[in-house]
Amino acid sequence: MKRENNFDIIRLLLATVVVFFHVGHVSGAPLFEPLPRYFSGHLAVEGFFAISGFLIFASWERASSLGDYWIKRAARILPGYWLATALCLAIAFYYHSYHVGPFLLANLSFATFLHSSIPGVFPNNPMPVLNGALWTIKIEVMFYIAVPIIVWLCRRLHRDAVLWTLFALSIIYRIAMANHETLAVQLPGQLSFFMIGALIHYHLRWFEANGRWITLTAALMYVAHAITGWFILRPAAVATLTLAASLLLPTVKGPTRWGDFSYGTYVLHWPIIQIVVAAGLYAAHPWAALIVTLVAVALGAALSWFFVEKPSLAFAHSRRIKTPYPAVTPS
Repeated sequence: MKRENNFDIIRLLLATVVVFFHVGHVSGAPLFEPLPRYFSGHLAVEGFFAISGFLIFASWERASSLGDYWIKRAARILPGYWLATALCLAIAFYYHSYHVGPFLLANLSFATFLHSSIPGVFPNNPMPVLNGALWTIKIEVMFYIAVPIIVWLCRRLHRDAVLWTLFALSIIYRIAMANHETLAVQLPGQLSFFMIGALIHYHLRWFEANGRWITLTAALMYVAHAITGWFILRPAAVATLTLAASLLLPTVKGPTRWGDFSYGTYVLHWPIIQIVVAAGLYAAHPWAALIVTLVAVALGAALSWFFVEKPSLAFAHSRRIKTPYPAVTPS
């Protein structure tokens, strides 16, 4: 029986936070420069990784084989990612810039940091990067690769000891790289959020039974983190609060009653912002530009879901071998 939850709406909210965060960073409009203070893209990404930790371990437990697991993971992430890459190539061709080989190779290998722009594209934009939001996708793919290995370790050693050890090592890495922000937020710096998602997955009944006190504790931890700046408090607090909202609150559907639009929102919003910037709308009419951006992102996400992501997931589902695994393995 399918478990009711708020994963879709929470992910859509997190993706929307990232949109506003990047409008503040990318648009060049002084009016929107304060947005990153109120819409934390870093916090949203950490929430995404916490949800991924829960859902990807659940996906592995449901899979009938390693091949089945990879089919489902590929169907979830690749079509939307390729669509975002295709949009960037279309923009480059519009600018009559055809030197796209390095950019395409970097994107197809998830190494977007190697070639984040194409010569001659968005030359007058404050930031000519074509899609700076895709840096998290390589981390997600690394998580996909890591999960079967982590589960293998869990089955041979003590499960919780393995998960908590990885959590602790991730925090140690993050603290050690505190003066190297770019490296700090890469893997394994994000693994601590992912591990809390895994732990809640494996202890779901306990989490549900004690949700009120766990959520209160997480909220106090986050307040303590905000006051002290101690990163050690952040992963458990952020991941727990994100999953509490996803699993313990009354179910809210909103626009997600028609589909899961979060991934399309995430992978398409940056180039859409850049197009609106290049059209000069953020410089001339920033509020109108913001409305155009949000409408275009919503339309792009809907088209991505209905014509790219959903058919791909349906195809992957048709290839699945039915198994007795439940949707969520409780503790």
